[in-house]
Formats: sequence, C-alpha cells, structure tokens
Amino acid sequence: EGEALRSELFLRRMSLWLLALSTSWSLPSSVRPHAFDTRPNVLQGASRGAHSMHTRYSHPMVMNAAIAEEKPIIGEGLMTADAVGVVVPTMKVAKATAPQGLPLQLLDGDALEAKWDKLRGGTKRASFRRSLALQRFFIVAGWKTVRANMTNDEARTNVTAAWVRDGLLNLGPTMIKLGQVFSSRTDLLHPAYCEALESLQTAVPCVSGARVRELLEAEFGTALPFDSFDDTPLAGASLGQVHRAVYKGTPVAVKIQRAGLTEMFDTDFKNIRMGCRVMNAMERGYEKIRRWQGKSKATADRDWMEYANDAARLLYEEINYINEGKNADQFGASLVGTGANVVVPKVFSDVTTEKVLTMEYIESVKMTDKAKVAELGLDTKKLSQQVLDTFLLQLLTTGVLHCDPHPGNMCVTPNGTIVLYDFGMMDTLPAETVQGMRKIAFGLLNGSPDPSSKEISTRGDSVMEGLEMAGFLAPGANATAVRLVGEFLVRFFSDQAAGRATQNVSEQVDYELRSLLESGAIAFPSAFTFVARAFTSVDGIAKSLRPDYELREAVEPFVGQLISDEYSSQAKAKRDALLERAKGWLQGGDGGEDFALLTSSRDVALLAAGATAGVAIAQLFWAVGL
Repeated sequence: EGEALRSELFLRRMSLWLLALSTSWSLPSSVRPHAFDTRPNVLQGASRGAHSMHTRYSHPMVMNAAIAEEKPIIGEGLMTADAVGVVVPTMKVAKATAPQGLPLQLLDGDALEAKWDKLRGGTKRASFRRSLALQRFFIVAGWKTVRANMTNDEARTNVTAAWVRDGLLNLGPTMIKLGQVFSSRTDLLHPAYCEALESLQTAVPCVSGARVRELLEAEFGTALPFDSFDDTPLAGASLGQVHRAVYKGTPVAVKIQRAGLTEMFDTDFKNIRMGCRVMNAMERGYEKIRRWQGKSKATADRDWMEYANDAARLLYEEINYINEGKNADQFGASLVGTGANVVVPKVFSDVTTEKVLTMEYIESVKMTDKAKVAELGLDTKKLSQQVLDTFLLQLLTTGVLHCDPHPGNMCVTPNGTIVLYDFGMMDTLPAETVQGMRKIAFGLLNGSPDPSSKEISTRGDSVMEGLEMAGFLAPGANATAVRLVGEFLVRFFSDQAAGRATQNVSEQVDYELRSLLESGAIAFPSAFTFVARAFTSVDGIAKSLRPDYELREAVEPFVGQLISDEYSSQAKAKRDALLERAKGWLQGGDGGEDFALLTSSRDVALLAAGATAGVAIAQLFWAVGL
C-alpha cells in the first residue's frame, strides 16, 4: 500500500511540474483559477487525489484562498493531512458530482490580439518562441487528458476540457480553427471536449472598431472607401470579423482579416508536420510490432502528412480573400441550372483585397436559432431536407464543395432560402470521385426492397466499383473479398429499408474485411477529410431542425431523383444515337461501323417501318387540325 501511495504521489507531482511549465504563458489570470486549479475542491465535490501543500499554494489563486483560510482543505471521507503537510488520499473516496463545463472567459479583443502578438512574427526568435509554446501546450494537454481519462472522473474531465479550450484560444487563430474542426468529432473526443470546443465556433472576441479602421486604412492605403461603416461587428471568427457598411448606396458586409496570420500559419504548420512525421513513425512501428507478434493489421494505411498538407493548402487559401471571392463566384456558378434553393452573396471585387472582403449584405438568421426560425414561421422539416439536399448536390452532382458549413456559415432568409457564407475553405472534387460517390449511392439505394441474388451481386459490384473510383479501395484488391463485402452492404441497406433485422458485419464479412485491411487495400482519401467535416456540420444543422430525422430516409429523395435523371439521360443518349444512325441510313450515307452491323439484321426494316409510320401519323394529326 505504501509503495502504491508513493507511486501515486510521484505521478501527481510530475503532472503538476509539467503543469507549472505552462503557467507563464497559456492563460490570463482571470481564467487560471478554473484552468489550473487541480487541488481538491470540496465545493465542487471533486476528489482529485494527492497534492503537496507547497504546490497548492504556488498558484496565485490557490495562495489567496489559503491565506484567507489559513488551513488545509479537508473533505470528510475524502482526504486527510499528515504531519508534514502533505494531503494524502484515504481508502474511502466519495463519488464526485460532475460540474457542468466551465464557461469560456474571454479577454478583451484588443488584449487578446496583443497576447497573440507575443507569439507571432516573421523572425526566427518569434518562430522559436511560438514553437516552444505549441509543443509545451500539447505535452501538458496530452498529460492532463490522459490523467483525466484514467480517473474516470467527470468533474476532472470537464475541467480539463475547459483548460484545453482556453489554451487553444490563447494560442491564436490556427489552434482555434483546430478546435472548431474537432468540436464536431464526437467519434474521436469525449462529449465534454466537444461541448467545450463548440464555444470556439462563435465566441472568439472581436477587436475594437478603432483597430479595424487602422487595418482597413493600411490595407487600402487611403481613407475608407465606404459611404458609412459600422464599428460594431456583426460577428467574430477565428481568422477575422465582419462589419456592416454601405458602399455606393448598397448595404454590404465587410470581412477584415486578423493581423499576422501568414507568419503564424508558417510556424504552426511546421510544428504540425513535425507531429505528423512522429505519428507516421509511431503507427508504422506499432504495425511492425504487431506483425512480429503474429497479429493482424490494426489500422488502414494512411499518411498523416497528406492530411496536414491538405489542411495547410485549404487554410492558406482561406486567408487570401481575393481567392475567397473567386470561390464564391465559382460556387454560385456551379448552382446555376440545378434548381437549388440557395443564394450566394455577390462579391464587390473593386473593394476586395487579400485581407479585406466586401460582399452583399443579406438578412438571415442561423438555422440553429430555434426561436428565430419559429418566429419566421419556417417549415423546419422542409428546411432540414433542403440543408441535406444542398450538401448532396455538392457531393454527388457539382463536385464544388463548401468545406466549412457550420451554423454561422449556413443561414436562412425570412422567405426560407438558404444562404451560404465564407468560401475561404472550398474544394473541387475530381470528376471520377463524384462519379464514384454516385455509383455507391446508386448501388445501395437503387433496387427492389427484396432483391434477388443476381440483383444483390450487380448492386454490390456497383458499390465496390464506386469505392475504388472514389479512392477508398485500392485497384487490384482481392476480388472475392470485394464482391462479398459489396453484397453484404447491399443486403444490409435493403434489410434496413424494409424494416427487417440486419446482419452482423463481424459474423458475415469479418474475414474479408480483415484481408482487405491487412493487404492495405482500404484507405481514407485525404480529400474526404473536409468532406467528413462538412457532413458532420450539415448533419448537426439538419438534426437541430428536425431531431427525429433519419439519414437514410432523408437521402432517398435526392438520390432517387438522381437515379431517375440518370436513366432518362441514358435513354435519351441511346435514342439520339439510334436516330443518328437512322438519319445516316435514310440519307444514303455511311452510318459507321456500328450502323454497318445493323444492316445485316432485321433492325433496319423495323426502324424504317417505324419512321414511316411516325411520319404518316404526324401528317394525319396535322390534317385534322390537332
């Protein structure tokens, strides 16, 4: 028991030592009481184990509390104090009552910018200082997160999540963006972390109107070109903030970029790529160990550097507002003729630069604001379907994808039209990828409720061919395994649609999936990193509008229309080709090799008879005045 106690004390002191490294930089004093107070807090009912009295009193907030109390804090049945002043845990530990996630406490926008200024700059010294801050944060964050997970204490998890969120905020725009990305990854993070990081979507503080005017005048090189400019921001984001203005009599929204983003991105992605190299080495080493142990492959082959490079490409494009304006125009053009109930604000290029974007102002509200949506009298079920259809249109038809459709960027007008903002992160999917996604959708959803074995086989081939075209499946993979997995997917979706019991994947195709995984045939294309993120955002908005919506049912109308259009297009193409051949034959010309094959069959006679009958019927209708 004594040995276990000493080990526990050593681990906790090591944790606090790492924690102390970060106190000089990571959080403002107003946030530290919540972020760094790892001492036992009886008021919150949290049991967090052993800490030395010296460590407790080393933090400013803890020292103030101790001076006021003049005695150690001891909870009944939780802790006792020994003769040398070390608080040690007893064998009896009370169950903690988990407090809610701590609220985000923000500095004034100008003060936060000043804090970021200390961690950015183009010099080697500034780059080194920021690299050190980043590495120190992630070491401490990793340690605190692991320790919180080991205790299984909800109270500690909530406090740690708040600490991570506040630390990302204080590291600046790149890390805020990282937090925003992971706020929707409930498949990777504990709900407490997702809830804490969600506040980074809209709670980033704005700088003052005076500083914004300075940035605008420096960028334009003259006085503001607007008829009027509102110093009160409409919204703040990780990379900039938006203000209302009037330009040549037209209401506009002006987005101004935060200072020093390029230099900050350069340093941050240097560190991120270094971390990706470590991840690659660790995964490859882990797989080697598993092979030596005779175990199967644990993960699909992937290159973390590829993900980092894709993220860097999109983020560097996002801070070029001239490029964003072009993206908005391209996205708007991709919607022409699709019938989508979506509007894209017009960009005023003559007052747009790399750091200032001026666009049409459109009155709209967030779709996640239930009170305002209800006040407008909008049909939430219909709106939910439109949100999902807009995403499917991008993925399965146009291939021009808005990569960041979070609730602040996907709004609705009073008449129910969807408005998309912020086209800094936009990607164009290759045509083969789009076609592959269509094949997957057609294979899974196009068919009878109770398909025959032949239909299952045909649809399964379509699914797996689509996966290969989209990059999820390597060419030349085990044909038998691919066929069986494809057939399983079709049966699963058919049974689900018909309300039948679905089969267990581990019972049906476990061996086949393992063989594909071990051979490196299964992959996750880097292009789908932001597709997955975009879908997560869209799915969240759709669910907020219609909590009972079921994804498969919501997808079917759009995919069904695609299938109908596809059949119509194929039929039209065949009809046009046949008519061209008939035209060549009737004119006595050469219908080509394909037509030559027709001349040896009775199809020529049938075609000629059909054409003659059609002409006769048309003349008859004309004669009687129809």
